[in-house]
Formats: sequence, C-alpha cells, structure tokens
Amino acid sequence: MPPVQPHPGHPEDSLKYGAFQKEIYEDGILRNKLPTVTTDPNKLEEQARNHLGERSFNYVAGGAGERATMDANRLAFRQWKLIPRMLQPTTHRDLRTELFGHKLKSPVCIAPVGVQTIFHPDKEIGVAEIAREIGVPYILSTASSSSIEELLNRAKTNGYTVLLVTLDAWALAWRPADL
Repeated sequence: MPPVQPHPGHPEDSLKYGAFQKEIYEDGILRNKLPTVTTDPNKLEEQARNHLGERSFNYVAGGAGERATMDANRLAFRQWKLIPRMLQPTTHRDLRTELFGHKLKSPVCIAPVGVQTIFHPDKEIGVAEIAREIGVPYILSTASSSSIEELLNRAKTNGYTVLLVTLDAWALAWRPADL
C-alpha cells in the first residue's frame, strides 16, 4: 500500500487516515477483495493462531502468570467509546499531538514487542520502516532481536530525532505459554 498522502491545502504532516478505510471498503464492495488482516477485532487472535507457528503465537498471545493483566487491559479498552460528531465538519481531521516537546502526526505509537524475528525475517527493522512510512512512532523493545545500534544507525539515517527507552523488562515474567 502506498504511503497515505497529506490533505491538499493542509500541513504536510496532516495525513488522510480515512483513505485506509475507504480503500478497504472499496476493495471489499467493488472488487470482492478482503484485507489480509481481518477488520473484526474479535477474530484477530484466531487469525494469528492460524497464520503463526505455535511458538510465535504463544509468545505474542501469551501473558504472564494467569494473564490477569491482559484481561484487565481488555476490559479497560472496552470501556472507551468513540463518539461520532454528527453534523460537524470532519473532512479535515488533525490527529497531531505533542509528546516531550516533539510534534507527532498521530497520538498512536507502535508498542514494543520483542523477539520479532520469530514472526518475520525483517524483525523489528521491518516494523520500524512501516512505522516511518505511515508517520507513527516506533518503540523498540528491550527484548529486541535487532540490536539497538542497528536500529539507531537506521533511525539517524532516516531523520529520527527521539529515542524512547522502556524500563519494563528488568526481569523475565513467568509466561506459561512460552514454555
């Protein structure tokens, strides 16, 4: 998919995220072509199980201990609501935000997921490149299969200006699905 283009007459960093949805609907309705990844959030885990090897699936879907934190996170997420702004002009949406003094095109970041080499040979580098293409910040996991030096060199070459470091994996969690 080509990079999403900015709105005509709007700042260069205002992207047309609605173009993704329009393309998905047009492909489905007019060309009977479904997206590679399901648009039904309740089927994502099942699709991942069917397409990933057992080891890869268990790593990405398995939580620590009894998975209580995963359950709590899902419950909290389900309590958020998107409220449509009826009869309001929504043609030119601006999702830009500021974080630590840096302007971002979107309030969304790609969260750290370690050991991505078990999912794809491009590992974290591939995900970081897609993040750059769509203008979304990428966060490298401390359990990365790409070295931080490898990613830092690529980040500098591609004009990145911020390094975000997480402190979440100082000790391994008990993850029964990984065993």
